[in-house]
Amino acid sequence: MTAEDIIGEGLTALDVSTDGDYFRIGFKDSKGHPGSLTLPSECLNAFLMTLPRMVNLALQARHQDPSLRLVYQLGKFRTERSSDPKTVILTLATPDGFEVSFGLKEDHMKGISDGFERYFAGAEIPKSH
Repeated sequence: MTAEDIIGEGLTALDVSTDGDYFRIGFKDSKGHPGSLTLPSECLNAFLMTLPRMVNLALQARHQDPSLRLVYQLGKFRTERSSDPKTVILTLATPDGFEVSFGLKEDHMKGISDGFERYFAGAEIPKSH
């Protein structure tokens, strides 16, 4: 069986079914016709984990610079207790509402804290390109 390659020109909708079992990505194809891709919600995590890598690969290829990466401006953050007493949940959000949460163990928190201490002490921090 041969896969059909549909070239999209832009997104038109992002929806989740009322029962949460599926998500749909709407788009217009290169001729302006509407189309959509519907997948089970179990695919969302794989989709989400793949997108940042794809964005970075596209950015690096477009500019022929392997050091480039997409960097989001931090709007706000919050910390919360986790059901695991050895984990703290750190949520980072952009000003436009994109947010992601991480479960931090003690060694992660110590490493982050040490990095900021070095920064505020004037230690040399490697620059991004």
